[in-house]
Amino acid sequence: MKKIQMKNELQALAKHWAIEPTAMQGVNATFREVQAGLSLFAQKPLANTFTTTIRDGVAVIPVHGVITPRSDLFTFLMGGTALDILARDIQAALDNDEVHAILLDVDSPGGVAVGPSEMADIIHRANDWKPVWAYVGRNCCSAAYWIASAAGKIVAHKTALLGSIGVVSSISVQEKPDADGYKQIEIVSTNAKNKRPDPRTPEGEATIRSELDALESEFIQSVAKYRNKDIEYVKTEFGQGGVLMGDKAVQVGMADSISDYETTLKTLSNQTNQKGENSMDAKAKQAEQPVISKEKIAALRAEGAKAERKRLLDLDAVAVAGHEDLLAKAKADPTMTAEKLALEIVKAEKAKGGEFLNGLKKAANSIPQVKPSTKPVAKRSGATPRERAENEWATNPAVREEFDGDKAAFIAYSVAKEKGQIKIQTKGE
Repeated sequence: MKKIQMKNELQALAKHWAIEPTAMQGVNATFREVQAGLSLFAQKPLANTFTTTIRDGVAVIPVHGVITPRSDLFTFLMGGTALDILARDIQAALDNDEVHAILLDVDSPGGVAVGPSEMADIIHRANDWKPVWAYVGRNCCSAAYWIASAAGKIVAHKTALLGSIGVVSSISVQEKPDADGYKQIEIVSTNAKNKRPDPRTPEGEATIRSELDALESEFIQSVAKYRNKDIEYVKTEFGQGGVLMGDKAVQVGMADSISDYETTLKTLSNQTNQKGENSMDAKAKQAEQPVISKEKIAALRAEGAKAERKRLLDLDAVAVAGHEDLLAKAKADPTMTAEKLALEIVKAEKAKGGEFLNGLKKAANSIPQVKPSTKPVAKRSGATPRERAENEWATNPAVREEFDGDKAAFIAYSVAKEKGQIKIQTKGE
């Protein structure tokens, strides 16, 4: 698949993450396209699966890139591992008679912290029907190690990195208004004070840390259970949040052996074919209680489809004519909500309004200024007596004062005078 870069951040997909810090910083970069295990031979796709291949009776299931809860448009475009697809592929491999064993091909910095626990349980139960191994060619960190720890055996390359056991929460805090002069303010209802804890306060930090510690505790307990180690041993010897390389990981029990991909796959294939792990008894046991029921798979698929349909309908509901480009981008971005789209439209409308006002100002400034004239209007040649009287009234304050503001009387007087109908006598006449 061609590499595609997107600006949206994966932090929007989940609240808490079990992921390497360096990967978290660049989490919105493109995912890897090369398999963790460097296969020297072609592997054909396994029927009824999304990402699984098969070779010599071994179903190879990739656990690559950032781990997310369920498949969506983002997973389709960018890759990574969606837990709902991983669960379905594992079940399909267990149901397939050609498959004698399963090899998880791991190369992942981790991902969401909520979900790997259930996935690890699925893998652990799958070992009851067919052997499930994990091979680590490069990275098996955080959530990826949580999942791999449930495999019956972990084989690592000598340069592979394993561990990073812990949970981190990435929280953005707006300190200043944005470029448009807006500052987002959230008001939480009275009885939900812990809904938006402020990490800048001791109380808020304590609330967030309690959630992280609870998830970390579940993480450590699961690893201790699957790797058959004491909880305190895992806390002190499994890196304490850091990673261990190949031999050191095997030495402390985080992995079982050092090898390469081809040797691991061949060993697993030979062992399962010789022991007949895909016997009728195993298939009968699997049929009695599948790792993931068909109802569960259908429910996961329906849940994802329903959520995506609702999101698209919500986006259409807030769309505004003239912003079809924003709507198209929002539909292509699985993290874009109707609220975010509405804000983008408001910003675009504000930008348009600003451009319009600036245009009006420029137009107004380009009109030459004309000073009003206070000079009396000159008498027009050929004007009628009434027109001359009108002009006199308008331009001579003394006349208006003399006739006490009675314009009609003045006009009648002026017209009559001009026609010779009035004679003004002075004293002595």
